[in-house]
Amino acid sequence: MIGRRLGVLLLAGLVFAGCSSSDDDENEVAVNASSQCGVDKLDALADYCGAYFAEDASAADLAQAGADLGAALSAAESAAASQDLPCDDLALSAEDAEEIIAATRDVLAAAVGGQPNGTDCAGRFFDAAADMCETSLDAEARYYLDQEQGSAAGTRNEQRESARADFLARSDATLADGCVEGDEEDIEAVSNSARAQLDALIDELALKSVSAGNLDASQYITLSPTGTVQYEGRGYTPVCMNGSPYHFFAKRGTVNKLVMYYQGGGACWEKLTCSVPACDTNVDPEGGDNPNGRTGGFADATDNRNPFRNWHVVVVSYCGCDVHFGDAEQDYVSGPGDPAPLHVEHRGYHNAKVAEKWAREHFLAPDEVFVTGSSAGAYGAWFHAPLLHDVWPNANFHVFADAGNGVITQDFLESSFPNWNFEANLPADIPAIQEVLDSGTGIPGYTEVVADEFPDTNWAHYTTAYDGGSGGQTGFYNIMLNDNDPIAALSWWEGSCQFNEDMREQAIDTSAAVPDNYRYYIGTGSRHTIWGSDKVYGVEDPNARPTEQKITTDVNVVTWVNAMLASDSSNPNPAWSNFECEDCGLVLPGDPQPNPPVAPFVQDGDDLVIDCE
Repeated sequence: MIGRRLGVLLLAGLVFAGCSSSDDDENEVAVNASSQCGVDKLDALADYCGAYFAEDASAADLAQAGADLGAALSAAESAAASQDLPCDDLALSAEDAEEIIAATRDVLAAAVGGQPNGTDCAGRFFDAAADMCETSLDAEARYYLDQEQGSAAGTRNEQRESARADFLARSDATLADGCVEGDEEDIEAVSNSARAQLDALIDELALKSVSAGNLDASQYITLSPTGTVQYEGRGYTPVCMNGSPYHFFAKRGTVNKLVMYYQGGGACWEKLTCSVPACDTNVDPEGGDNPNGRTGGFADATDNRNPFRNWHVVVVSYCGCDVHFGDAEQDYVSGPGDPAPLHVEHRGYHNAKVAEKWAREHFLAPDEVFVTGSSAGAYGAWFHAPLLHDVWPNANFHVFADAGNGVITQDFLESSFPNWNFEANLPADIPAIQEVLDSGTGIPGYTEVVADEFPDTNWAHYTTAYDGGSGGQTGFYNIMLNDNDPIAALSWWEGSCQFNEDMREQAIDTSAAVPDNYRYYIGTGSRHTIWGSDKVYGVEDPNARPTEQKITTDVNVVTWVNAMLASDSSNPNPAWSNFECEDCGLVLPGDPQPNPPVAPFVQDGDDLVIDCE
């Protein structure tokens, strides 16, 4: 074990020694320093696990092993703190580690009828367990250190499988030597059960060493960054549009998977739309922005139907009014000679990058990353996802845009969109993104580029057919159709038919251009966003008619998302296919609608429908 661990540490030293002072290399130093802290903690836990299970370990030996573990964890945290990295959030305490390992040891002892320092059979069995635990945690350490290598996951998996096989062979031989009564099948059952217990132990120790182990898994915490935050060789200053402080939220899960959720909240791009304002201009950490108050749909981690209930989650709050990608301060005027300019901070990119930095340092290497967001946050997900691939290069990515399909006018793209200084932070290593924006093809062209650039990533758009309301997609589209007059959002239904036509054309054309890893889902009615609604499960208003509201329930959103999660480039899931409602114009209970009905909303018998004919 010592030789392997020395190799890991020497590799880390070589990585650090080879870094230069360029911006990219400064970022590499920070990333490796954060990974190195997790690696050091896993190394310490590997030593401790090996010592704890070892044959003939005395009480004094265990006490010394515990002291060594505590010292090693503290040393790792001190080394990270010297580089301003919060590694103290990345591990359980030495006492908690001992409690977790002791619980597993007691289960194994009951299976073989003795403690490590008891019978000869039990001692040899626990020596095999010690080697599996130590070797497997070493494999996890190297995996987190080697994130930039595409083969890292495969190497880790091979090493762990080898450790399992070695344990099973030694366990079977030992238990057959009179430790367990029964035939060969009985002995193999005990060995397999013990292997499963050890795997669960190793997974828990690894997870809590590299994914904010000190954080509560049931509640979101509020993060409130202040001042300028250094990241990737650049300073980012988080702030809301109106100058108020920025906050974001995070929760640890119980599996090594991460949701990056970008919050919605409208947008503004000149004095009139920003004066109304047509967007959320601050974050209220004690009020509606706090995700602890969310109780519906995929936002509810207590619902067993929720595929993300056990995942880590980072909620990137929204208050820059710039779809999470603005990087500009503006003094908007209503016209020449306006004596009262409106000062606006479009700093959504800064805010999102500060949240990204925190996520990168607290969730070192998730196996899967689901990048998503609603409304304005759908665009945040769509544009930040390419950047996040560099943050977690070995993760399996999915990107899901909830109610942000990119239906805009050409005039907005050419005249208003530049006010956010959006293009300043597009990934330089994908020049085709700049080219499609310059050509005016907007979201469809962008999607084709990123879906081709990341062919192993699933990309998906969700919307209802007539996404309505003043804050819905038709509301903002109607503003653009009416010379940026925010009052037009109040009569949003005037843009419903044009939105539906343009949205469908974009979705169908994009799917034809990138058929392997892009899908769209077009739902019934006019509701805006789905993520936090129980509608993801096919559930509507509890007072609705008992016909399941005429929703096509064979493909509800959770079914579709589960199919997306189960699909990858090497094994496409045919269940993840494009979906469009059959009775798209039916207005469902709770859907936005003009009152009294105004065309294209018309009464059809007992139903209110949207008729664009």
